[in-house]
Amino acid sequence: MMILTDDAQGDTGKSLQFWQEQRHRFGAFVEARAYLSDDDAIVDGRRFAATVHGPQYAWPQSPKLVLIDEAGDELWLTACCVGYGGTGPGATEDILVAEGFVEADKAARLVGDHLVLVLRKDRDQPVEAVPVQVRGNDRDREKLDRWLTRLWHEPRIHTDKALRSASRWLRRDDPLEGASGDVHGQADVA
Repeated sequence: MMILTDDAQGDTGKSLQFWQEQRHRFGAFVEARAYLSDDDAIVDGRRFAATVHGPQYAWPQSPKLVLIDEAGDELWLTACCVGYGGTGPGATEDILVAEGFVEADKAARLVGDHLVLVLRKDRDQPVEAVPVQVRGNDRDREKLDRWLTRLWHEPRIHTDKALRSASRWLRRDDPLEGASGDVHGQADVA
């Protein structure tokens, strides 16, 4: 499996340019995952360590838009997001329309109205769509604590930011139920 990620550091133009320049390396994209919060992508197991200031300052980062092709290869864009009206979500709209995930007249509302958005080309409706109205609601503390416990080896993620922004924990089902012991896909070392 190949994963390519941009180094946009919040620059939407750089993310768009990276998508355009790297598009030829992928087959047809069949799934798109878009997030507003870093934590939602990290809960999905999509993260990397940003080491701009050296490895001793590594901090878990995540893509805001993940495009997955039929071979399972992934393109990660860090400055294209969802959840509001702005440049980042506008770029996400453009990409989702160009890749055939959504019609142009529905893209702005779909992208702007969700904190997490998972689309598949073989489905008429989103696979997952967490509406922006849930922002600020109480989180399911027990599920979030389980997630933080699994990430114990990354103490910097144990912050109140995770409690405030992981909108995934507002769902009734637990995405970690039945998952392997390590949310990042690596076997636990005993």
